[in-house]
Parts: sequence; C-alpha cells; structure tokens
Amino acid sequence: MQGKIVLASKSPRRKSLLEQIGLRDFEIRESDYEENMNAKPDSVELAKFLAREKAKEVARHYKDAIIIAGDTFTIFNGEFIGKPKNEKDAKWILKNFSGKEHRVISGLAIIDTKSGRTITDFGEAMVRLRTLSDKEISDYVSLGESLEMAGGYGLMNRAAPLIESIEGDFYSVIGLPLNKVYLGLKELGVNIYKL
Repeated sequence: MQGKIVLASKSPRRKSLLEQIGLRDFEIRESDYEENMNAKPDSVELAKFLAREKAKEVARHYKDAIIIAGDTFTIFNGEFIGKPKNEKDAKWILKNFSGKEHRVISGLAIIDTKSGRTITDFGEAMVRLRTLSDKEISDYVSLGESLEMAGGYGLMNRAAPLIESIEGDFYSVIGLPLNKVYLGLKELGVNIYKL
C-alpha cells in the first residue's frame, strides 16, 4: 500500500462517498486552486482539467500520497452553472431547471505523488427536476444549502424530493464518479476491499 490517501476537497458529500466505498483513514486538504470555467471549451475536458488542477495544487504538499480530487458542475442550455452567487441566483437557477433536464458532470483526478502518475476521468448524468412552484423554490432556497451546491440543489440533502429522475451516473451528481474512483485506485495498486 502506498502512503496516505488525501481528499483534495472539504465537501462533506465527497468525504462520505469515499467512506461509502471503504476508505476510512484518509486526510482532507482543500485545494487553493482558483477555478477558471473558461479554461477549456469542452465540458468534459473542463471537468477533468479542473479536477486535475485541484489535485496538483494539493499534491505539491506530499511526497508519498494518493491525491483524489473532483470538480462538479451543471450544464443547462449550453451554459456552465456552478454554485449560486446568492439566494436570488439560486431561485433563478431552480426556476429554470423546473420541469426540465440538465446535465451534471463530475471530473475526477487521482495523483500518485510518489510515482508521479496522474489518472483523470469523469462521470455524468441527466437530471430532471419536477415542475416546482415558486413557493417550493423559495422554501427550499431559504434553507441555505443551495448556495453550497453546484446547480443550486443538494441531491443528498433536502432537495431530494425535488428530483423527478436521474439517468446516468448517480454518484457524479453527488460529486464523485465512484466507479471511476475505484478503477483509478485499482490501477495505482490500491485495493479498497483490502484496506
């Protein structure tokens, strides 16, 4: 087994996803990388690029570690939607999503700082929200959690009843494509079933 595993994110959802697949003894170190949503024109390449840059920023602090980073954003009508700027923005996003589909992409990067190997991948899903009333949107946004979530809602939080359907990688909507995390770690010699 290599050195320690480090999650390059403060996201409680990403932390719980890693715990769900059996990782327990990992460190958390938030990346200081400043996201540039214009770095790549292609959405999949952008998701992988942002995850890799986050991982690289954290990797420079470790000589022997496996760094795991993710970046999640939403695409609606050809536009990248990140976290809402404020409650008004959150309401606007959810009003637009109401009764329609949007695409969620999660980029993944895993860096082995000892060997220098980097693996990048992604997962995606199409999410449809129910047709929401203005009151439902306002009530949900007033909870405050929407400001912390890409796309303005937390699937694993209080927004679960707002979702009508998900097609694709469910875990990417939460923040990490777990099947790709598993395959990447396996490629680097980490067997999550033997930890």
